[in-house]
Amino acid sequence: MLVVLLTAVVLIGAAGYVYARFAVENLGNQVLVQTAERVGQHVEHALDVAEAEASTVRNLIVRGWIDPQDHEHATDYFLAALRARPSLSYLTFGMPDGRYYHAFRDRDGGLSGLWLIPEDNGDRRLIEFVVDRDGRRETIHDIAKSVRTPPFERPYYLAARDAGKALWTESYVFLGSGESLDMPGVSRSVPVYRQGGGELLGVLTADFDLNAMSRFLTNVNVGPGGLCFLIEVTSDGTPRVIAHPAAVHPDAEARLDLTEPAPNGNGRVTVSAEKIADPRVQRFLSSLGDRLATIPPSFSEVVIDVDGEEYVGGYRHLDRNGGPEWIICMLIPEADLFGDVRRMAKLMALMGLGGVVIAGALSLLLSLRVAGSLGNIARETREIGRFELTQKEPVLSRIEEISTLASAVEEMKTSLRSFQKYVPSELVRELLASGQEAKLGGTRKELTVYFSDIVGFTTISEKLPPDDLVRLLSSYLEEMTGEVLKNGGTVDKYIGDAIMAFWGAPRPRELHALDACRTALANQTRLAELRLDWERVGLPALEARIGLHTGTATVGNFGSPNRLDYTAIGDTVNVASRLEGLNRIYGTSILISESTQEAVREQMVTRPLDKVAVKGRKAGMMVYDLVGEIGNVTDAKKEWSKKYAEALDLYFSGNWSVALEGFEAVQTAKPDDEAARLMIERCRVYLENPPDKDWDGVFHAPK
Repeated sequence: MLVVLLTAVVLIGAAGYVYARFAVENLGNQVLVQTAERVGQHVEHALDVAEAEASTVRNLIVRGWIDPQDHEHATDYFLAALRARPSLSYLTFGMPDGRYYHAFRDRDGGLSGLWLIPEDNGDRRLIEFVVDRDGRRETIHDIAKSVRTPPFERPYYLAARDAGKALWTESYVFLGSGESLDMPGVSRSVPVYRQGGGELLGVLTADFDLNAMSRFLTNVNVGPGGLCFLIEVTSDGTPRVIAHPAAVHPDAEARLDLTEPAPNGNGRVTVSAEKIADPRVQRFLSSLGDRLATIPPSFSEVVIDVDGEEYVGGYRHLDRNGGPEWIICMLIPEADLFGDVRRMAKLMALMGLGGVVIAGALSLLLSLRVAGSLGNIARETREIGRFELTQKEPVLSRIEEISTLASAVEEMKTSLRSFQKYVPSELVRELLASGQEAKLGGTRKELTVYFSDIVGFTTISEKLPPDDLVRLLSSYLEEMTGEVLKNGGTVDKYIGDAIMAFWGAPRPRELHALDACRTALANQTRLAELRLDWERVGLPALEARIGLHTGTATVGNFGSPNRLDYTAIGDTVNVASRLEGLNRIYGTSILISESTQEAVREQMVTRPLDKVAVKGRKAGMMVYDLVGEIGNVTDAKKEWSKKYAEALDLYFSGNWSVALEGFEAVQTAKPDDEAARLMIERCRVYLENPPDKDWDGVFHAPK
């Protein structure tokens, strides 16, 4: 019954949503088309005004009604024309001899004029004035030697002169007050020729600034999150954003700059579209690709995604004969269009689901409670299957069977948490993942085995009360074990105060020797910190010795079918244990074997101590003192280790006297170096009583 009711509600709601979305989408498309038409009409009007005024002034000059040499009267006419044409920003006239004058309307509507007059000495004098409402002039700049670019060098002048006809310039940055660049704009540039002859009198422009176009776009309503902007496609195909509402934002920090420094360092130019700091514009242009040059005048739709937000929009080419190459672009967030539709759909869904919920509430109440409790228990059992035994609040239920089951599951987790402390967690997880029961057997693997033991623990245990002994040993084992587990090691067993661990099983580790060395160093550092804490509370300051050996061992489950022990056995384990014991002979804290040293020699600083035949082995091997990780060892320690190694080479070559001097130098640098003291004694003995010719330098460690 619930499925049937829910299906009916979903179908009705989906049909209503699809219809409403279609209607709103159609309405949104109409809004975009009409808005594009409105913007196009405004742009066309601004261009029409500029073209008409430029044509009128040109005719007045050609027919002699305005004398181009009379800059004062010409400027008066220009000012009057600006008053009559609010959409225009500039009227200018530049002549081949460098004479230039203009009338200008600033952003606040104020009018001003400017004359650039050539002098006989070759300088150009610049006079700029503002005009009040009564027509009175007030000079604001009078520059005798102006550096303002002469008109015949400006792009608009050159383009009109070379074309020999009226044209629209591409967007550029106008020269404003004084000598500075001001605002971006476009010019209707018209060459003026003497009537009846081919002499160029000058170039006339009727301009409007693009900030005015940006101000117009702020009033174009395409929704609260919508955007309308204009793109210019330059002659080389580069798109430039020439009008954008944010370009006239009242807050300077939020204002979008549509200009940038010119590549040649001379002034500023309008900025290319890919540099615009508006991701919507960039995404819009990337969606058009290489179609900018072929965009039709008819309205085309586009859908883009900007940082996860969908936008619908459109674009059209201005398509004005002889006009600039401009594209009108619009975007509306899909949320603005379909927000009400989605809210209505949610309301309809809620109303429909409300009926379903009321109809099924009574039947669902009991089943949900039962299913919820069983679901929690099922999750708990799945976690137990993965050996994830985190303690949680028990599942509570008024149903006796569920409550009993939940209690049994929690009791099982408690038992397994206790069991977890006796076996490696990684081993148990691998067994559970394989779906097989643990059985007797082992495999040969390359491991790095770690043995550590507390110095003089038997004496310490005899002196301490049992409670203090347990507290001290527990603290020590917890800290040392924590570092082993942190570095991916497996704790094999505790033998009284000794710890046996290994790396490389049950999961293989490529850098197991390096992990073991880092663990040993970290444990000695942590133990030094713990000694300070123990001394403050009157407990003995424990010291530990560590031995590491890398080699092949048999690792697996050993024991009986009813009682298994996951461990590693073999010569590798024995050697690691013997190395730990050798520390007491050489006065070291961490000894590693030759195979371990070979695996970590690029990362660790080690000191070769001696060739030793440990108990259970006839052949000797080189043993090394682990000094520290390369980046953490001082130059003094590195030098001390190097001197010892050089003296040891002399020792093995039988050069006892020179070796003796080397070891004595090491002892001078480090008086408490027990290994150097031991080697000094041997050198002196061999100097008095040289060994046999078959002497191989191997020291046979005492049993």
